[in-house]
Amino acid sequence: MQLRERNRGSSPMIGLTPLIDVVFILLIFFMLASSFLDWKGFEMSVAITDGKSTSQSDVRPVTINVDANGKLSLNGEAVSLSALAPMLVRDHANAPVRLRPINGVNLQHLVEVMDALGRGGVTDVDLVE
Repeated sequence: MQLRERNRGSSPMIGLTPLIDVVFILLIFFMLASSFLDWKGFEMSVAITDGKSTSQSDVRPVTINVDANGKLSLNGEAVSLSALAPMLVRDHANAPVRLRPINGVNLQHLVEVMDALGRGGVTDVDLVE
């Protein structure tokens, strides 16, 4: 049996096939482990007012106050979240709607109110201070 002498000057070859296999396995793992949620967005405008009405109409704007506990009031009267949108559509169909956060309200409460308004058909909502 003849054995060839190894050339000491050259470096050994490293196979890339196992490395490529590991990369593909990791790729498949992360693709299966990831969740691709359907994120829903909504448009929001912040009305900067100086106390003067910007609209020329005689319709009085409707103000919805949201406090830190998530309680709602429509023009000073307490209202539930489920009754808010139908009440606006029924009683204040063409009035501009202003959403006002008070007393350090949590952002999640505002998002819930805007979502309920959007589902109820109220699309033009301004966020005021």
